[in-house]
Amino acid sequence: MDQRTSLIRQFFGMAAAVLIVGTLIIGYWVTAAVENGVKDNAISIKAMFVADAITPLAQELAHASTLRPENRAELDRLFGQGLLKTEIVLFQIWSVDGTIAYSNDAKIIGQRFNQTDGMKRALEGETYADFDNVLDELSISETLRTAPLLEIYTPLLSPQTGAVIGVAEFYADGTALRALLVKTKREGLLIVGSVALAMLAAIYLVVLRGAETIARQRHALDEKLSELSGLLTENQRLARRVNKANLKLAELNENALRRISADLHDGPLQLLSFAGMRLESVDPAKGSPELVPIKQTVDDAMREIRQICRGLSLPEISQWNLATVVHTAIESHEKRTGIGVAREVPAELPPLPLAAKTTVYRFIQETLNNGAHHGHCSAQSVTVGLEERRLRVAVSDDGIGFDPAAKTNGLGLAGLKERINSLGGDFSLETAKSIGTSVVMLLPVEFSKDAA
Repeated sequence: MDQRTSLIRQFFGMAAAVLIVGTLIIGYWVTAAVENGVKDNAISIKAMFVADAITPLAQELAHASTLRPENRAELDRLFGQGLLKTEIVLFQIWSVDGTIAYSNDAKIIGQRFNQTDGMKRALEGETYADFDNVLDELSISETLRTAPLLEIYTPLLSPQTGAVIGVAEFYADGTALRALLVKTKREGLLIVGSVALAMLAAIYLVVLRGAETIARQRHALDEKLSELSGLLTENQRLARRVNKANLKLAELNENALRRISADLHDGPLQLLSFAGMRLESVDPAKGSPELVPIKQTVDDAMREIRQICRGLSLPEISQWNLATVVHTAIESHEKRTGIGVAREVPAELPPLPLAAKTTVYRFIQETLNNGAHHGHCSAQSVTVGLEERRLRVAVSDDGIGFDPAAKTNGLGLAGLKERINSLGGDFSLETAKSIGTSVVMLLPVEFSKDAA
């Protein structure tokens, strides 16, 4: 909830700031444009009305600086009645040289004054208008002194040449126009602000719905993650139990092999030994000549049983480190076969539980024995090392090799593969006829932490 509220506040705050700033800029621009348009329109109407009324009476300014008395009298009559009387506060006509040719303040007629900015622009043919300050020098009422006055300069043109022959300057009561401009600006800002508020409300609703959707999806995702985490923990626990079971099974298998070896040694082998001794005590001259091959057969059976017992029983490797296990397996093979075995065994190897060390011993024993008896090799090698946090044991020979796809009745390599796989390891074999054989075993070195 706090995260959702924070997200809404951040997004809504940023959106509100952008909209407010944008509204102020757009509102100012729109209201300014509307204000200028309304003002220009009102001024143009007033200027056109005045210019149309007085231009015919001011044509003599094309060649004189003042107006004839009858024209001034006609202007007095025009500005003394109707809209001109009520709308115009002060009216003056300037000649192009800056002389007052006519004014409803008769005292300044004929005087020359410096040209103002408005008059200069009017002499260039442009109508100029702006709100002016209170004119204290005018003889006007107190109401008009405090009212906004609209100062307007409009050029007077010659109908024949189109040239500027004078400038009409007049001050009109701008109260109504100012009120209209204020109203227009207020309404423009109100409209723009209303639109901005509507947009802000719409954005808020969108963000609120989006935040609620995100919150629901996040809650569902958290539930899924929690469920997956629980399943992962359970899988890890089951994997540890399977690992322990595999190690225990390997140990039980080795114990069973030892018992079989002991039973063979203490049972059939002892009986055959006794039979052999009895056969040796018989005089060949008095006995049957068939006793000699029987004695040979008994000796062969005893020798094979002893070899089987030696293969089934292992030395006491529980207290040995891994390097000693490897060297012992190799040396036992060299004594039994007379074939030299090259070796690469680091002095420092990771500790392994008994089942893993037994698997290493059996792997070296079986692969070296297969190379000597089935591969008819003359040289063999054993390489031990670490590869990507796994123990790597490789046994190779220069024997005749074999076709790995061919079916065999042997159980040695198949049993080794099953034993290695049960400990989470990998077994690989590379061979072909006449190129020798290479067998590789990879065992994890960390599984023993859970199994120890």
